[in-house]
Amino acid sequence: MATVAADTGPSKKGFPVGSRRTLITIAAVAVGALAVFLIYGYTSSVKDEAFGDAERVKVFVVSETVPKGTYGEETRTAELIVETEVPKRFYPENAIRTFDDIAGKVAVGDLAVNQFVTTDMFADPSTVQTTFSDRLEKINGEDQVAISIQVDQVRGVAGLLQPGDFVNIMATGLCPSAPDVDNNFGGAGGAAGGESEGEAVEAPDEDDCERIFLHTHTRYIYQKAQILAMDQTPVQLPGEANTAADGSEAESGPVQSSGLVTFIVPAYAAQLIASLEPAQIYLSLVGQDYQPVPQGGIDWTAPLPAEDPDQLTPYGPAGPGGE
Repeated sequence: MATVAADTGPSKKGFPVGSRRTLITIAAVAVGALAVFLIYGYTSSVKDEAFGDAERVKVFVVSETVPKGTYGEETRTAELIVETEVPKRFYPENAIRTFDDIAGKVAVGDLAVNQFVTTDMFADPSTVQTTFSDRLEKINGEDQVAISIQVDQVRGVAGLLQPGDFVNIMATGLCPSAPDVDNNFGGAGGAAGGESEGEAVEAPDEDDCERIFLHTHTRYIYQKAQILAMDQTPVQLPGEANTAADGSEAESGPVQSSGLVTFIVPAYAAQLIASLEPAQIYLSLVGQDYQPVPQGGIDWTAPLPAEDPDQLTPYGPAGPGGE
């Protein structure tokens, strides 16, 4: 029987059959690789489109209210602005990248909590206009006004008052026409702490005022009134340099005061203060933690404090070091 050999000769196109099969395999692999590459590129683009905005990026936000005029460095020190991360889709184009972006600049307005910090929120101090009325913020929800009085060193605590201090405002010279309020002048104990006790005490008439040692009656008008400015030096706003009200730099160290005191008070309080003659006003400095309590008038018939065993000193019988 005759044996037929395999066809290994040239094809009709001149290529051996084995070489043709190799080329087809290579072509198929190449096409498959191209398909995989295209599919991968497509799925990657879809993934980027779906999840790219969810990428978290660094951003700076306001953690506590930043008052107008606060320097950028202060916001970092006081942690008024903090670093956090948010989805990329929420990232503002003009957001600051580091605290260096606001260094040496001040807030152009009050910044609310959770605001993203952007470059337009801070500017050079010379471009941020601050008026004196910016200091007239509400106190206990009530609008405030500024009113000035003139006192000498005796009536103005020897010129030791500073912007931001608190004082009690007294009025002297009320003896001849003091109204009948709170048991006239306070009754027994009126000079001891402000609570009216005992029988009503009749106010001395004008002639009596000339004869007794307390020849003018003094009563408290307001307690713990805040000083907004001394002369033309106001309370400093956050981040503000030590400047006078006219914008010039205030002198450092003790300065001789002219006795011009400006208070921040409600409108009615300003009306009452303005009703006093300048010579009637007497100020007494009180501490930041001073707690106002009602004060009575003077009992003209009571013993002097040093004659009263329940008083003796301004601080009670035990004195300032007693219990």
